[in-house]
Amino acid sequence: MNLGARTLQGTRVLLRGLGVGVRVGSSYALFDRIDASEVDASMRPSAEAAYIVARDWLRANGVEVAEENAASRAGFSETFGSERLDHVAFTGTDTGAVVEALRARGATLLRRTDVSAFFRMTESAALEIVRDLDRPDAFWCPMHPDVRAADAGKCPLCGMALVPIPPPRLGEYRMDVALTPGPRGVGASKVRLTLRDPENGRLVPAFATIHERLLHLFIIDRSLEYFRHVHPEPAGRGVFELKQEVPPGEYVLIADFLPEGGRAQMLQRAIITPGYRGSTFPAAPPLVPDDAVEKRAGGVRVRLEASALKAGKEAVLRFTLTDAATGAPISDLEPFLGAPGHMLIVSADLTSANHVHPEEPAMHGPTITFQPLMPAAGAYKLWLQCQRGGVVVTIPFVVSVLGP
Repeated sequence: MNLGARTLQGTRVLLRGLGVGVRVGSSYALFDRIDASEVDASMRPSAEAAYIVARDWLRANGVEVAEENAASRAGFSETFGSERLDHVAFTGTDTGAVVEALRARGATLLRRTDVSAFFRMTESAALEIVRDLDRPDAFWCPMHPDVRAADAGKCPLCGMALVPIPPPRLGEYRMDVALTPGPRGVGASKVRLTLRDPENGRLVPAFATIHERLLHLFIIDRSLEYFRHVHPEPAGRGVFELKQEVPPGEYVLIADFLPEGGRAQMLQRAIITPGYRGSTFPAAPPLVPDDAVEKRAGGVRVRLEASALKAGKEAVLRFTLTDAATGAPISDLEPFLGAPGHMLIVSADLTSANHVHPEEPAMHGPTITFQPLMPAAGAYKLWLQCQRGGVVVTIPFVVSVLGP
């Protein structure tokens, strides 16, 4: 890349996956991208000629170049003068559709990444279609907020539709809990949740569907032995009800939901069900990491690989599933709530909770991998859930996380 001392009239960019370049209109001149084994770039055209060749090639292959790019042609000439360019890159609002359209017309795809696709126009000329990484992100995955895009689409991790990024809101959504006593006033027979906006206290009007449900509720007792993953039904504006027998005891309710126009929520509330006579929320029970790395439940043997977990880092929790009777690798897992599996992981004191999903969105086994962020050092209990033969299997493990 040698542009001498001339002042560039375009915008110099350094883009992830694209490297150094100059943006002119909605086109790019990108540098050091050509592989000599793919295209003979020894006869590089002038900047304006490179633009014209690329534009005409796109049009000949059924892809229209927007009129705004007329300014790009002049801009290339003004910006680069007599400089010779390896190639020109174009961007737009739906580059994926453009790439597929060119492939359908028989265009030669040289290589492709998540942000770029290289096409050979001639033996000595190439063209690149790139995602517009300069546009601000407007959409995100409600389950993977780090997955963001300028346009609507699907999350590459879980397959969920990307939703508009909501504006930030001050405060935490409120969750009020009401219990209906069980028979003879012992335990609870129904749980009622009322969810309110953090800023005005009004009932939340609508919820987005996440993994096939409007609300996921986890009920965990203080000893971390009682575990339920259930789904209350809507019972009016901002209200959900669950008919569930909950024995006398101390519990934490963890509600996972996405209010429409808001951000994903995981609210926790401590409750005591009627008939409980013990002490009120004593110190956290000691959690001892499992000696056994294999467990069995529901005809499934599960092996967990989770070494060197560190606070503040993403963990890699890899579960390998085999048939408990035959030892054969399992390859017939069924989708459970829209995913190969679900996992809830909590700290010993139940102050930290994370509901996560596999990195392999369409796997049927035998391996399921999760990558949760571990917030602090200490012991954590997790529950893996998956479905086979119409039966949901729940397998608990205890893991230890080291300090940073």
